[in-house]
Amino acid sequence: MESKDYCKNLINGLSFHQHNVRFCTTNQMGPIVSEYTENAKELAKKICDFKSEIIEEVPESCKDCIYRDRSPVSINKINRIDLFYWYHCNCRCFYCSYRDETKGQYSDRVKDGNPLIYNTIKELYKMDKIDKTSLEIIFGGGEIGVLKEFPKLIELFLKNDVHNIWCETSGVRHLRALDKVLEKGKGGLTVAVCCGSRDVYKKIKQRDKYNQVMSTLKKYVKATKKCKSNPNNLERVISKFIILEGFNNTKEEIDKWLLESTKIGLKYFEISMEFCWGTKTKTGQKVEDYNYELFEYAQKRCKEMKLSLKKNETSLAIMERGTY
Repeated sequence: MESKDYCKNLINGLSFHQHNVRFCTTNQMGPIVSEYTENAKELAKKICDFKSEIIEEVPESCKDCIYRDRSPVSINKINRIDLFYWYHCNCRCFYCSYRDETKGQYSDRVKDGNPLIYNTIKELYKMDKIDKTSLEIIFGGGEIGVLKEFPKLIELFLKNDVHNIWCETSGVRHLRALDKVLEKGKGGLTVAVCCGSRDVYKKIKQRDKYNQVMSTLKKYVKATKKCKSNPNNLERVISKFIILEGFNNTKEEIDKWLLESTKIGLKYFEISMEFCWGTKTKTGQKVEDYNYELFEYAQKRCKEMKLSLKKNETSLAIMERGTY
């Protein structure tokens, strides 16, 4: 597609948030399309109409965005959908970026998120506005395990041969819908375990669910091995370690995390700074030395143990800058 002035994130992206729909799939959010005041058919049409208006030129508010993507666009269809539209969770991590909205509350009860979103995506499929061959789905926001329409959304995407689904989940509940994704080789998940012991987990997550979470991860490893196309594709199940001062910012906890994880068959890991809460409370402050030390130590230990480690990209950018 030739275009005078555009952004790939706007042309190919769609992002559902708690109070509105946007195109941009970056942290900058982008222009608001709707605040869920329409029915599904009306909302799908509004999304398409709005998208056609910004193909030739991005909105003024987006022109100086650091995430602006001018790379070539081959098709004017949606190929990434972010689903960040609910806050409900079954953990109450003190560092959660949605803590202000949830007031630190949590519940194991499954709740509706916004059923309109499922119907809108279904309409977009009917209108042939989604590029099935390359569609990426990102689930974030609250906990998918307590989102009532999560299994229904997964079925819709799998039925339409989605390219990839990636989910952030607490792991407190084992989800059959995620088993299906793993068994079909259509995506994966990240669980922020952040430690290698029950006591530390309870302090961080404020729930005594460490053993349950590890059991869930073991089941997901098993599901991954059922994938006929690639039974060794264990990078689709990732344990994440978020460095939290005063809780787990020690080499000993890194070692426990890796050791306990390998016992259940995990081979892929991610390490991250705590930047969500940090950027709210430490803006302009120097990044603590322990972050650099533990990133380096985790990499060293994974190499020694023949494990794979991913360094969180946002963390790396903040660490390179040196300040929050």
